[in-house]
Amino acid sequence: MSKGFFKNSKNTKVKRFLFFLLLATIFWVLAKFSREFTAAMTAKINYVNIPETAALSENNTRSITFDLTANGFEILFYKFKKPTIAVPVGKYYSKEKGGFKISRSELRSMVASNFSRNKDIKNLSVDELNVRLDPIILKKVRVKAKATFTFKDGFKPVDSIKIVPDSVTISGPSGTLKNIHTIETELLSITDVEKDVSETAKIESPGSEIVSIKPNKVKIMLAVAEFSQGQFSLPVEVINLPPAVEIKLVPQKVLVSFDVSVNDFTEISKENFRLVCDYSQRNKDESFMIPFLEKKPQNIRNVLFEPKKVDFFVFK
Repeated sequence: MSKGFFKNSKNTKVKRFLFFLLLATIFWVLAKFSREFTAAMTAKINYVNIPETAALSENNTRSITFDLTANGFEILFYKFKKPTIAVPVGKYYSKEKGGFKISRSELRSMVASNFSRNKDIKNLSVDELNVRLDPIILKKVRVKAKATFTFKDGFKPVDSIKIVPDSVTISGPSGTLKNIHTIETELLSITDVEKDVSETAKIESPGSEIVSIKPNKVKIMLAVAEFSQGQFSLPVEVINLPPAVEIKLVPQKVLVSFDVSVNDFTEISKENFRLVCDYSQRNKDESFMIPFLEKKPQNIRNVLFEPKKVDFFVFK
């Protein structure tokens, strides 16, 4: 029983010591933070009431620093609750001048409005606030489709992507718009395509300073068809052959393979092709020529030759 008594007495002393230590710490903190300090502060600048006919230039000051003298508690509070400066642009802006200036004394008053009572504010990082604005202008720019398509086996696009309308009118600061020549749509992604595509896509704004985009949507269209492979064995014709020169070709015919839509397949015949080799473009060292199609249907694609070159022998 005596052991329990001494144990309880020891715990009481420890608790009492901790209590007085905590109390002393509180008094020390209160005494310490009640004193005045000078600390560097940062104030964010918010530009408000901007006229509809103008926009802020990119290089305007967005924040300033200054020294604030206040007690420790206030310094700590304003370190967490950042001061802000609201600059009413409409009050100062003149379209003829394109900008305005706010004096150091007026800027200091704007900073002081953040605090509940007069504070000692010194060493502002700027002597005056120089605000520049750009007039809002209109510009017509071409639209680029940001689109990805994957096709079912045998299906391919017949032509390139068409955008309707192919250009839009954007409005914004002249300084920003001078570097914008095209504008993209939001990403359009379609898989397993087997028929014509006609989808509406929203225009993606190239930056926060763009005021408007008209129209803000376009139609993305792509003609799609099922394709089949066709091939013909075509005789090789030689062009630009001097009259006194006689040659023999090996081989004399070349197999031409191509892709064509199923709808157009029956309209394709050998008569639609002319396969030639240009003697003036021959490889003299190795005695061969490269065949090419001088005449072909416009609706074929992925043309391949087998063989890819034609050897020749000259008879003198």
